[in-house]
Amino acid sequence: MAIDILNLKTPVPCIQGLFGSRLVAYTTQVPPNQIMNLLGHDPRSNNWKRLPDELKEIYEYLQRRTSPNRRESVSAYIEERLGPNNICIGAFPAISIAFQNPTEFKPYGGNIPSAVGELMVDISPTNVRILIDGLARVTGAMNLTDESHGDILNSFLFPVTIYVPAPGTEPLSWFEMGQLFHDFNFRVQPVSKKDALALDTSDIYIALARRLAECPFIRDHGGVAERAASLGGKSTELVVQTVLVRTVRGACEGRKFQEAHLASVDHPNLTRQTFNSLLSSIDEFFSGIAARMGEKRFADRQDSLHLSAPGWQALGIIHHDIAFKLRLDAVERSKVLDRIAAIDWGRGNPDWQTLAIGHAEIDKKTGSTVKDSAGRVRVALTGAGRTTVQKLIDYIRDKTGLAVRLKTFVEDEAEAA
Repeated sequence: MAIDILNLKTPVPCIQGLFGSRLVAYTTQVPPNQIMNLLGHDPRSNNWKRLPDELKEIYEYLQRRTSPNRRESVSAYIEERLGPNNICIGAFPAISIAFQNPTEFKPYGGNIPSAVGELMVDISPTNVRILIDGLARVTGAMNLTDESHGDILNSFLFPVTIYVPAPGTEPLSWFEMGQLFHDFNFRVQPVSKKDALALDTSDIYIALARRLAECPFIRDHGGVAERAASLGGKSTELVVQTVLVRTVRGACEGRKFQEAHLASVDHPNLTRQTFNSLLSSIDEFFSGIAARMGEKRFADRQDSLHLSAPGWQALGIIHHDIAFKLRLDAVERSKVLDRIAAIDWGRGNPDWQTLAIGHAEIDKKTGSTVKDSAGRVRVALTGAGRTTVQKLIDYIRDKTGLAVRLKTFVEDEAEAA
């Protein structure tokens, strides 16, 4: 009688599904520190050279090496979203593992549906299992363990989908596993920028913009249009989300960061630790302007350029000037707000056309120029591009006296360097 001395099969609780007649799928949840046990190897790209030749060749054929930036980004996501003091909720989509050979499945039986049971995973080295989707996610998690931050991995489980050849069919080929990798990674339709911003709460600048939208100076004057590219004539909102996010980026980190969405900052002013203080600072800045202008004048989006897309962005940079470049005290900040509120923001201000940020507004029906209540020709902005925003920034700096202060600031920095 043969004695089963060594059992190399490990039961993994799963729910069974299928994809056509070729693939059976099993879904489960696995602690991050058990992924390597399920696979039987370390799948990280910097470890491929230590894998058996067959596995190494399959990974190099199927996968892309995980860049350092991608690894660090995932690790940071886990720490910021799933750890203590997280700014919002976080989760991962399922990672995907392909088993090359058919694998036994045992339903629990009884009153439990037949699709619920245990997948008898052969953990021997001869049973090839490959991570075909989620390498960066797994790498980021495993790196936290290497960096002595493994305790945070107890805060979540990886959803896992296991793809196995259907019973009675041939083992999965490299090409078939490669097709799954292709489908999961390249058959993706990107969403528009405005929809991405509306859905994304992980970016700390977007999170700050959302909190800022709850402040009375925005909330009580129409709020934020989250999924609009721009505000139309019949819109009741005060600002679109994309513009508010750019304003926040500029208010926190300055002009370069405001202009390029993918720009990075070595030492950002906005962090989880400074989140509430910066929210208060930006709120006080805009609320102070609103209080000085008066509700009617501040909220007049149709006639006031401070509520145009360039106006919002320019004011964001002015906040950065006084908070981070010049570090003005409360008294000096108040004087700047007084001067900002005193600017003639109406579209009839002749300075706008002198600055060449727009042209005379023309009535579409009559073909004549449109004038404001004082008989001045109203300006229609030529756009919200970089040049227009910069001209407004320079104008505000000049009117508030910040231009002189900033010139001294730049000169002092040059001398210090």
